[in-house]
Amino acid sequence: MEAALQNLYRIQMIEETVIEDSDAGLMLRFKDGDAEAFTQLFARHTRPIINFAYRFVRNRGLAEDLAQEIFLRVYEAGAGYQAKAKFTTWLYRIATNVCLNEIRKPHVRTALKNMEDGGGIPETEISHTASAPVQADRLLEQQTVSRALKRSLDELPEKQRAAFILNKYQELSYGEVADIMKISEKAVKSLIHRAKETLAEKLKPLLPGLINI
Repeated sequence: MEAALQNLYRIQMIEETVIEDSDAGLMLRFKDGDAEAFTQLFARHTRPIINFAYRFVRNRGLAEDLAQEIFLRVYEAGAGYQAKAKFTTWLYRIATNVCLNEIRKPHVRTALKNMEDGGGIPETEISHTASAPVQADRLLEQQTVSRALKRSLDELPEKQRAAFILNKYQELSYGEVADIMKISEKAVKSLIHRAKETLAEKLKPLLPGLINI
C-alpha cells in the first residue's frame, strides 16, 4: 500500500511538472513519436545553447557544432526521457557536460590559451548605435573589458566557470544550477562567489570602479 501511494505521488509530481513546463510537455510528445515537438524545442533553445557553448570555447563555429552535438544527445535520449525535473535543467546538464568535455581536450585548451580574440563583444551583444566619438570610445572600452573578461573566464577552475556562466549568462537560479551540476545550493553560491572575486580582481585595473559582475 505504501509503495503504491509513493508511486501515485511520484506520478502526480511528474504531471505537475509537465503542466508547468511546456518544454517537458514537448519532450514527452517527442518521446511518443511527435517529431514536430522536437523541432519546436530546437527552435526555442538553439540560440541560448549556442551562446552558452560560446562562453566556453569562444569560437562561434565550434559553439554551433557543440550545440548540434547537444541536441543530438537530446534527440537520442528521447526514448528514455522522464519529466523528473525542469526540461532546462536536464538540457543544461547535457550541455554543461558536452562543453566541459570539449575544453578538456588538449588542442582546445591550447587554442583558448593562445587565442587572439579581436572580436570583442559577441556580435549579438554589440550596440550598433555608436556614432559619436564618445560613444566610439565607450564601445572600445567595452570591447577591451569584454576580451579581458573572456580570458579571465577561461582561467577559472571548471566548476567555478560552469556555475558562473549558468547563473550570470543563462540567468538560472542557484537552485537550478545546483540541480544541473548535481551539487548543493550552498556549494553553488560558494563557487560563484569565488568566481566573482577572481574576475573582479583581474578586471579591476581596467575599470577602477568595476562592474557588477
